[in-house]
Amino acid sequence: MAVVTELALLSAWESACGQPAPDRAVTLATVASGMPFDDAADLPLGALGLLLLQLREQCFGPQLDGLTECPRCGTELDVRIDVGELRAGAAGRGTSVEVAGQAVRLRALTSRDIRCAGSGRDQLLARCIVGEVTDPSPALLDAVEAQLDAMDPQAAPVIDLDCPSCQANWPAPFDIAGYVWSEIDRFARRLLYDVHTLATAYGWCEPDVLAVSPARRRFYLQACGS
Repeated sequence: MAVVTELALLSAWESACGQPAPDRAVTLATVASGMPFDDAADLPLGALGLLLLQLREQCFGPQLDGLTECPRCGTELDVRIDVGELRAGAAGRGTSVEVAGQAVRLRALTSRDIRCAGSGRDQLLARCIVGEVTDPSPALLDAVEAQLDAMDPQAAPVIDLDCPSCQANWPAPFDIAGYVWSEIDRFARRLLYDVHTLATAYGWCEPDVLAVSPARRRFYLQACGS
């Protein structure tokens, strides 16, 4: 993976701001991989998630911090996990299911599937079936759904959490794309505010500010406030 610059992150953020969530994740993954958008959109969701973790680790480090609430006692908990804990492995090459004598081949879900199917659960599951299947039965779609997590565990990573107050333990799903986007959104807005501050104080343009290293930039920002 090539070094991701602040300008590259800003450009990706600008492109992703107006996009729906599935496309936002693809846009960020193109920064991590250098792939064209359409190619990244056809990756299994797990592979897309791995690229986003790679991007996050390079730009912000391996430790992820967050807040959650214990489902038993309601205690608010600080959570710190390592990127490595979220890596569950790549998707399999495909599998098959059979219901009432009807056997079909499956593939892993992609972000393109999510965008094209919208909120339709049956339409989304039907897109995972390889080949033409006329009017798949509800039982067949249920069987397809049951296979998806096993096919691509990275698509929906889960972390085990413990509550020190009541000793509850529970599995919590982790939204990689949502988490990484929220961090990049905060980073971009903070960086643009820094650009504004330094441009106002010194008459610099955006490329001038981004050409200054973050350490030197902090010095100038502190000097502006003194």
